Amino acid sequence: METKQKKSTRSKKETTVVVAEHAKPVPKKKKMTQAAWDKWVRQCITSVSPDVWGTHTSEVSHATDVLTDIKRMPSVVMLDTPTLDYLFRNPAQLSHNARLLLNEEEMKCIVCSETIMEWAQKIRSGHYLISKENGFFEKVLDRFDLLISTSTMDVYQKYISLKAPGLIDVSWQTSEEVEVTTRLNVEERPTRMIAAHALTLGVPIVSPDLRYNAYKKDGLKVLW
Repeated sequence: METKQKKSTRSKKETTVVVAEHAKPVPKKKKMTQAAWDKWVRQCITSVSPDVWGTHTSEVSHATDVLTDIKRMPSVVMLDTPTLDYLFRNPAQLSHNARLLLNEEEMKCIVCSETIMEWAQKIRSGHYLISKENGFFEKVLDRFDLLISTSTMDVYQKYISLKAPGLIDVSWQTSEEVEVTTRLNVEERPTRMIAAHALTLGVPIVSPDLRYNAYKKDGLKVLW
């Protein structure tokens, strides 16, 4: 991936995580230079609504355990929609852990079809405007060597069977005396479907969105 700054020191042990057959590599194309890519990104983005992914509450209330032991890192991860957008549009917005994972030399990163649909819907609704729609997703996926996971009957069955509550409470301190609490809807289709993809593949999600915590009892692992 283009965000790599150093080679991995992680052990070469074989991974026990098996990427399902429906996680297919994007066809390889000749990549732009970094300068050309940065210029293309600047020209491509026309307008993005504030908090387009609804993650502001999650990000201000996040309690993150910093990953330090790279030998225990997963070898395959799934990128949530905001994570993919940050990688594309503003890598500095990624967390320390996300950058550490994405800089891993042999890390395999998956994006599911629901993420592409969610992003496309934001573009269609005018919340995420770009000037170069033709080939946009192919360029992004190819740039970062991402695998695409398509929906299968197993994914739809997992989507049905997930037991998460409809709402979860998220709290954070605004000062020593004041704590703010708000409720987030965890039943929105993109959240539930992306969780279903990750659980079906048996991989953790890299996401700032605390709504995924509601699916931890189903076995979902979330990193940020």
